[in-house]
Amino acid sequence: MENKFSFMKCSIVNNVLKCVGWMSPPDCANRYKVLIEYVLGKEPKTTILYPKIEPSKHIHMYKDHSLCLSYPFDLKWTENSTVADLTPPWLAEWIIYYEIYMLNGNIWEGPESPAHLTEATKNINVDSD
Repeated sequence: MENKFSFMKCSIVNNVLKCVGWMSPPDCANRYKVLIEYVLGKEPKTTILYPKIEPSKHIHMYKDHSLCLSYPFDLKWTENSTVADLTPPWLAEWIIYYEIYMLNGNIWEGPESPAHLTEATKNINVDSD
């Protein structure tokens, strides 16, 4: 991850890859402190740490401030999925849609999944042992 995205600083804690960094996609007004947590074979959990954003299903954000970035039936994560190739671009896309949402009267213009944002489908990373 750090080789591909120099703004990310990563460590492994209890078998969870944790990468933290400041992201500001082109033409965005703000910088976002983000956390990507990854357990091998599971979909990453991605969280906006700063600025504080009020969680809402309308912006694809769970109550714990983690994001709904993908629909599991479109892409099932496996040991061969590459978190560095998929998650940061999806995160940048979410940030762009969030800023558009803030500018256009709180209308989410990003893609919608047919079934999303249930607490049961939230990504929860636990020690993989």
